[in-house]
Amino acid sequence: MIVRTFKAAGDAPVFRTIASREIVSGRDNVGHSLFDTAFPAGVDDTLRDGACGPFGAQAHFCLSGEGTVCIDGRCWPLVANTLVAAPADARVRVAADTDMRLCSIFAGDPLEVTAGPVVRSVDEIEGTARDVFWGNGQSRRLLVRADGYGFALCQTLGNADTDSPLQYRHHFESCYYIEGSGEYVWRQGRHPIDTNGAGGTVFIMNRNDAHRMVVRDPSICLSIFTPPIEGTESHDFTGSAPSSY
Repeated sequence: MIVRTFKAAGDAPVFRTIASREIVSGRDNVGHSLFDTAFPAGVDDTLRDGACGPFGAQAHFCLSGEGTVCIDGRCWPLVANTLVAAPADARVRVAADTDMRLCSIFAGDPLEVTAGPVVRSVDEIEGTARDVFWGNGQSRRLLVRADGYGFALCQTLGNADTDSPLQYRHHFESCYYIEGSGEYVWRQGRHPIDTNGAGGTVFIMNRNDAHRMVVRDPSICLSIFTPPIEGTESHDFTGSAPSSY
């Protein structure tokens, strides 16, 4: 288990002029990387050449704010809880009308990424087959195996006062918490979920670690799975072992 807590702005070179916080690194060897970027209102910036590293796909999830995103010259409104995904070689430009916070994920084998650009909002997913009760909350499955990006991305909601024993034996998972409180507990230790201010905590299951997700206040995290989940999976906590898929 790798745990990182973030408070201040970082210096990772993802966009050309705006510094990002490196949340999950390619050096973590979980098949994906994750960055958090704060765009001040009025900034218009383009993804830096080579930002995707060795990966074949990119996805950008707007946590807050409003603006516009353009992929290879085609543009869409970008608001909170909206995902934009594209192959790694697509040219992505973001223009912030208000202060904006954007999470960028890079993953997928370049030889296996088969999808074109996707723009998808959480509002579109709610109440559909992609809105899955995972066991102690809802999982809004923004990207799954069938989308062809080589990784899965979920907005995961955790219900208050729940304790979920989990283990992903067939996937590496990173959970980046942006709201809520609680803690993760595993054999070697424990660490609080800290989302005060503009901060956040990431838990990286780099060894397919068995762990308990203990939620006190309702939580929201971004969950990244490599290889991707199918999208219909849910947990069963009736047994004595951690639930897995």
